[in-house]
Amino acid sequence: MNLAVTGQPGQQLTLNMRLSSYANWHNYNFGASPGVFAALQKVAQSPASEVLFVQGASGLGKTHLLQATAQAAIDLEWQVGYLAADELLAMGAEAGAEMLAGFEQFQLLCIDDIDLLSQDPKWCEILFHLYNANQQLGHGLLISSSQTAHNLVCALPDLQSRLQLALMLPLHELDESGQVAQLVERAHQIGLNITTDVAHFICLHSQRNMGAIMSVLYKLDAASWQEKRKLTIPFIKQTMQW
Repeated sequence: MNLAVTGQPGQQLTLNMRLSSYANWHNYNFGASPGVFAALQKVAQSPASEVLFVQGASGLGKTHLLQATAQAAIDLEWQVGYLAADELLAMGAEAGAEMLAGFEQFQLLCIDDIDLLSQDPKWCEILFHLYNANQQLGHGLLISSSQTAHNLVCALPDLQSRLQLALMLPLHELDESGQVAQLVERAHQIGLNITTDVAHFICLHSQRNMGAIMSVLYKLDAASWQEKRKLTIPFIKQTMQW
């Protein structure tokens, strides 16, 4: 279960916490999505009775941003919960309802990929009550979805109507130069020095989203370390079979 929980200020409790160490705002390029960073920063600094809805296609960094915001709020000693919808779905609604009892108490609750749960009537009922209880307590709710709140296929109209009231934060794909710059920066962060030409080659041959490009980078990082070779275009062609 991807679940992070913090207790009272100064005390942190953890239940299988797996927030990525790479998930922070500094290694995400907000250039194509102006306004998103300010909204996330605000809710992390002061969770309040507000719902934020991060929407974007696969690979645009929704999970990265939710985890980064959760970690930023934890660092400020807020009580924070983070849930991944795919693992909730695998758990089943009955067990999930029991596990989520009391989660409205978290000052910031993050639910990643809510669209994975939206077609299940039982899960919709659970989320509807959690949403209402969270807001009644004046707490913050941060949600992500590949679909907009208006286009979401939801088994419970009342839940969808609540989600449509959220502050919408759409994510957009970086252009080619932005992807290259992001790749070079991330490579440097993990100890890899790559040239702009090499980064351009990787972006050109990868699927055109940062999630796929980062997956290629991590594969090349492992191969480079194992074979003690620099990231050159011939080595990349050999490793990726491009």
